[in-house]
Amino acid sequence: MLRKKADKKWKIGLIAIGSILLFHISGCSNTLQTKTQTAGSEAPAQLPLPKEQEKTEEIIEICFDLYEKAAEENKATDLEMMRSIVERFGENGYPAVDSKNQIDMTNAQQVIEFCEAVDTKSGAKLSIIEVAYWGGFVKYDLETTEGIVNVTRSCYQYQYGSMKKVFTGSYRAERWQYTEDGYLMFSGNYFSEDTYVLTLSEAEEHTAFRVLPLDETCRAFNRQYLLPIGYERNNMFLTDWREEDFGELNFYDLYDLLYPNVKMQPFPYTANDNPSIGAVYQIPKDEFECVIMPYFKIDSETLQSKTVYDTEKATYEYRPRGFYDTEYPDYPYPEVISYTENEDKTITLTTHVVFPYAGNSKVYAHEVVVRPLENESVQYVSNKILPSENNNAQTWYTPRLTQEEWKALYENTEPSLSLFLQVEESLFTEAEKEELQNLALQAAEQVREVYRNIEIAEGSAFESNIRNFTDEQRKEVVSLLGKAGYVSIAEDCNMENPQVIDAFYAAYLEKRDAMFTIFDVNRDGLIGVITLMYREGQLQTFYIGIGWQEGGVPKLRDTLLSDVEEIKLTEKGYFIYAYKDVLAHTATRQYWRTRPLSDECRRMTKKYISGLSYVNYNMLVTNWNSSNVEEILMPCMFEDIYRIYTGSNFQLKGDDIPAQLYEQIMTNYFPVSQERLRACCGYDESSDSYPYEMISASPYAPFGEVVDFTKNSDGTITLIVDGVWPDYNSDCAFTNKIVVQPFLDGTFRYLSNNIEEKELAIPFS
Repeated sequence: MLRKKADKKWKIGLIAIGSILLFHISGCSNTLQTKTQTAGSEAPAQLPLPKEQEKTEEIIEICFDLYEKAAEENKATDLEMMRSIVERFGENGYPAVDSKNQIDMTNAQQVIEFCEAVDTKSGAKLSIIEVAYWGGFVKYDLETTEGIVNVTRSCYQYQYGSMKKVFTGSYRAERWQYTEDGYLMFSGNYFSEDTYVLTLSEAEEHTAFRVLPLDETCRAFNRQYLLPIGYERNNMFLTDWREEDFGELNFYDLYDLLYPNVKMQPFPYTANDNPSIGAVYQIPKDEFECVIMPYFKIDSETLQSKTVYDTEKATYEYRPRGFYDTEYPDYPYPEVISYTENEDKTITLTTHVVFPYAGNSKVYAHEVVVRPLENESVQYVSNKILPSENNNAQTWYTPRLTQEEWKALYENTEPSLSLFLQVEESLFTEAEKEELQNLALQAAEQVREVYRNIEIAEGSAFESNIRNFTDEQRKEVVSLLGKAGYVSIAEDCNMENPQVIDAFYAAYLEKRDAMFTIFDVNRDGLIGVITLMYREGQLQTFYIGIGWQEGGVPKLRDTLLSDVEEIKLTEKGYFIYAYKDVLAHTATRQYWRTRPLSDECRRMTKKYISGLSYVNYNMLVTNWNSSNVEEILMPCMFEDIYRIYTGSNFQLKGDDIPAQLYEQIMTNYFPVSQERLRACCGYDESSDSYPYEMISASPYAPFGEVVDFTKNSDGTITLIVDGVWPDYNSDCAFTNKIVVQPFLDGTFRYLSNNIEEKELAIPFS
């Protein structure tokens, strides 16, 4: 598991906002292209070479007539049409499979041989076609050397009579496995600023291909009986139950799921728009039972005992799922692998739980007994989890709130939870808002040349969807806006015209009305225009998003009005502000660095300091050198040092870290011998390994930035590092003096650390 990932509750809090912000990336979103390059892999060329263009045209032609036919006959998602496309790619030499793994893979032996090459660390290349149900296909170009697999993922989509490549992105497969069940499962990480703001982690790509064939009857039973229920927001296949004893089966979740099938209309009993208010419905007896009873052999008395039933009103009390029992939207899917037709006309279906997100083709197995009825309807008879020491936890599932939990959260409480920064009264007049929107478009005209030749792909409404917007373009936008007189900034860029903020803060301290506007250029090219106003003793921000169309045409995207609780401009030059209604599970304060920082300090921060933690281990919070280095050596710090060394996240294989890998990295980056390392870091001689210790997420910890340095006569460098902790209004919580020794191969060694407490206490000191 990747460090710095949020825990489950923190993720669940983000799901509620994700329903609007669409931060969960799937399909062929262009997000992958915002920054796909990782260490050891090359970024895709912006313009294809002639041979690449020729290959693109060739693969488009293979199935173009079938996609044309599917569009004409409105059969883009028809299973048999998908099968014909998969088989056509197979006839042309490609391993091909559909994106829902409902069709046997063609040329599967090629995939098996490639997996063998990965295991033996041989060199090999392979292309796999995934035929998608959205009217196109994805081509995965895989290349392996020394056991490392690099992936280039290209999406092709059929629209308006033509097939086009809509995006290409690359990443390293940080998790790779060919399972005993015949699945190829791999995943990789890539940076997306939008998802990072929400989750404080990199975005992830997860892929699962069934390589080995599966009995067609098993597939048909799966589509008919298992997939319509699945594992999302219900526990029907997660717990043991039978007709004689329904156990912990939750009929409210099943009511949500089955209602649209029975009533042929959308589910009407939804949660309150205000997430802090719990909705309660009284559903008439007949209306509730007519949804459940066709699918189960259950009488009214039994169903009432498993729910909250009002005898006098003859109604079932119903509380919809809300903010507190939302699930994280990554789910496994069922796969029937065998079946038995029983004498009583029931069918026993042995099913595996396949979870691409976890890289697991068999979280556990369970047996489902169904009773087929007339008109292709069905009754579910029982479910039984098959016991095994290899069974894994059902990490995706969040139980519905009990009646007691619901009352504790919703009754007798004020509706204080706010998922968004929203206000009741605006300090800005409508004329001022209109003027600010015009200002945003006028500023965009100053930089439209940078955007003139951009390409736009389909994607989230909250991303720019610009292909391959570069760091150079981003910095140029900041510079041009600055030259035009605007306050502008971007990550790793000095702020332009910071004196405007200085003047605003001076007015604020003197309680004079004032405002300023800053243009914040995102990594993907989207520009956030934020105006902060102080008026009559109150603070408020008005946000405007500027997106772009092809040809360099700016357009206003979204606006948002938010109350601000407090602001602070530090002596060092950090402008820190806090919203009154904080977005659930996010940082309490936002910030900009107004004072310039030298390019060399930024470079040294990125190379030597970024990625190190002040709170997860004591490397930065303890005074140490070669004489007492053992005091800071902890298994949990290995992942961060590994990331600095390789540029990618550590993926555990087995239960422990191989000694050769652990010692190679740690002895290179610290003044410690193999013997001392083994003595203090839990070395196990029998397995020749070190213990793996995962770190819990610390999402709002301080970060270090190099503010000065000295190049010493012995070739070492002394870094002066400030610990910046915005959530505590500090840009110099403590100061480190860190000595590093650079090597010719680009690596380096940490030689010592000294820390001095400044504005805040040293964590864990």
